Amino acid sequence: MIDFRELQGKGNFYFLRHGESSGNIDRIIQGRREYPLSETGIKQAEEAGKWFAAKGIELILTSPLSRAKATAEIVAAEAEIAKIELCDQLTELDTGIFTGLMWRDIPDKHPEQWSLFQKESWESVPQAETMADLLERTAAFWQFLKSLHRRGRRNILSVTHSGTLQGIIKSTLNYREWMPLIPIANCGICHFSLDNTRNNHQSVYNCQWEMLNYQLLIS
Repeated sequence: MIDFRELQGKGNFYFLRHGESSGNIDRIIQGRREYPLSETGIKQAEEAGKWFAAKGIELILTSPLSRAKATAEIVAAEAEIAKIELCDQLTELDTGIFTGLMWRDIPDKHPEQWSLFQKESWESVPQAETMADLLERTAAFWQFLKSLHRRGRRNILSVTHSGTLQGIIKSTLNYREWMPLIPIANCGICHFSLDNTRNNHQSVYNCQWEMLNYQLLIS
């Protein structure tokens, strides 16, 4: 479990899944392969940028995969955020032998693994990233976010992927299982807030998920 009590003051950690990609449209398991944003994905990112314009974002961290990086760049342009940094820890999870396959084709190509996948998720897929490895990666990312907070960054946006968000969220809850999965839509917004302050000479410690999978309507 990630301990936030050592941090002082307030903070807002926002997380955004990338916009819809061509792989999402075709129901492909993308993993770490490259797929560009669709037209809808671009519009989703634009709407997200308008929403984040009022949040005082000081820095955007993004997965280096193009669908996330393009989302981050569109958000930055819409919200007039100057600084974007690539972060390998935000890349999508490795989906092993399912990578590049359409969901509909997996039962025929890998029937045994597909059957186990229904119960164990990625833990049963050969060469896929395990939950233990994902939690180690996302816990290290939280340590990086905490270091940024200590250096004065109070409002940070991270653009990532649905699989990686499972680890980012579950590592704060000390939950180490794939199931139940937390659904995150394209450009779904998650918000984790921190408030470690002193009130009437007493310490106040409060951290919580304010939003999970908040979705904006696109015009």
